[in-house]
Amino acid sequence: MRFKGLDLNLLVVLDALLSERGLTAAARRINLSQPAMSAAVARLRDFFHDELFSMSGRERILTPRAEALAPAVRDALLHIQCSIISWDPFNPAQSDRRFRIIVSDFVTLVFFEK
Repeated sequence: MRFKGLDLNLLVVLDALLSERGLTAAARRINLSQPAMSAAVARLRDFFHDELFSMSGRERILTPRAEALAPAVRDALLHIQCSIISWDPFNPAQSDRRFRIIVSDFVTLVFFEK
């Protein structure tokens, strides 16, 4: 899905890439093949008009644009996860679940003393 020209799936790709700092590790983390990850990175570079990272030996160096994007992308994905994807919070007053707590006699004496 595109939002103002940006494929929102690319935010997941960018977050994985920024966290893992490696194409293969990032692809593995989000269950993409390496060629699909490379294509997604090319689309990100095209959208942001920035290389996002460069190689220095075997180390990936983030560009200033990528460094600036990292917290915003992470916050956006976290917000989506917490507000849209997550389940309703547990409300013990409305729950009919039963919990069993198994403890030793010593713990019973210490915590449940009369």
